[in-house]
Amino acid sequence: MKKIIIADDSFFQRKTLQDILKDLEYESDAVPSGEELLDKLNDSYDCIFLDLLMGGMSGIDVLKELQSRGNKIPVVVITADIQKARKEEVMSLGATAFMNKVVSKDELVSILNDIFN
Repeated sequence: MKKIIIADDSFFQRKTLQDILKDLEYESDAVPSGEELLDKLNDSYDCIFLDLLMGGMSGIDVLKELQSRGNKIPVVVITADIQKARKEEVMSLGATAFMNKVVSKDELVSILNDIFN
């Protein structure tokens, strides 16, 4: 079973994503900050879901740190900031995919299929 870690400061967003992932038969863990994501991250995870706008360490900061560590785990950025420039920035920092909030199950399925198939 694939295992996904979610970093989002919104409890509602973390819970929603975990519920969808459970329905899709993925295992998931969730943390409320970028710092906790970096502390908890290990090779047991197959994918990272990362919010961009969080208190403390932003998603951009997390992407930069992951890039400096040579991260090979696919990162799906989830944000309400849908500007083209923002999408280009996160993709240049190593993100695999970009999803707008509010997340739809169909879009999530499509992105996960692209990553894992």
